[in-house]
Amino acid sequence: MAITIPNSLVLTKDSVTVSVDAVVYYRVSNATVSIANVENAHHSTRLLAQTTLRNIMGQRPLHEILSERESISQHMKALLDEATDSWGINVERVEM
Repeated sequence: MAITIPNSLVLTKDSVTVSVDAVVYYRVSNATVSIANVENAHHSTRLLAQTTLRNIMGQRPLHEILSERESISQHMKALLDEATDSWGINVERVEM
């Protein structure tokens, strides 16, 4: 499954406003846990991805965001995967 995080304006660490979007690819690794532990796994994962993206971008200066997109994507994937593990969700990839 894929979640598209639409373009949103984010303030970077060095106070520059940038427009960012992303796509999060995930799969349900345990359907029983996914249904039992969270009301709507897709919606919850989407909201978590949006807030995580905004938080990560707000902690980095613009030059780092532009030059290290791949490492930022990997960091976001790791954060999302850890947070959604108890929901029976496995985040496979994040593209920015």
